[in-house]
Amino acid sequence: MRRGFTSLLFCALLAIACNPFDVLDDMITYERMKDQESFRPYEARMPGVAPGAVPTRDGKLTGEEEFRSAPMGSLRNPLPAGAETIGRGELAYEYFCVQCHGSQYNGDGTVGQSFAPLPTDLKSEYVQQMSDDELFRSISYGMMRHPPMWYTVSAEDRWSLIRWIQSLGARDEARETVPSGDYNRSVKAIP
Repeated sequence: MRRGFTSLLFCALLAIACNPFDVLDDMITYERMKDQESFRPYEARMPGVAPGAVPTRDGKLTGEEEFRSAPMGSLRNPLPAGAETIGRGELAYEYFCVQCHGSQYNGDGTVGQSFAPLPTDLKSEYVQQMSDDELFRSISYGMMRHPPMWYTVSAEDRWSLIRWIQSLGARDEARETVPSGDYNRSVKAIP
């Protein structure tokens, strides 16, 4: 008899499109998990995007999105190649880059020695012939094993760093061979 009553109650509730567990929930007097604030984090509507959240100037993107969406080869260093800019670039290098590229700029830094191949020699012909655009994108968004630095280093510091790298000039292999943790570079450095 009890089984028949339960089935009848269930069918009646189902017929009126009621969830029987809602009825049971209303009968329970202790707090339910669904009543906890932590259980409902996604019930609140997300706020709309505030005007100006995506930086624009006259309808054009600015900031990092401007750099990312620029056509390849179109970025130019906006900073002058003066002593102040180069000094700022050197400071940025000592803070963000020396650990991998080393004090001799040859990829022989403390952290860089654990990489195979070693990080790029910043005084190599390869790096010194790179355009502002190529250097900026390599530093900002990563290249091979080089991590993306756009979220760590400000755009102004990245542009300063590029001016500083360009001021180093190419390594004169005859006068300036630097021993390295890389076996091949080290062997070439032995007089």
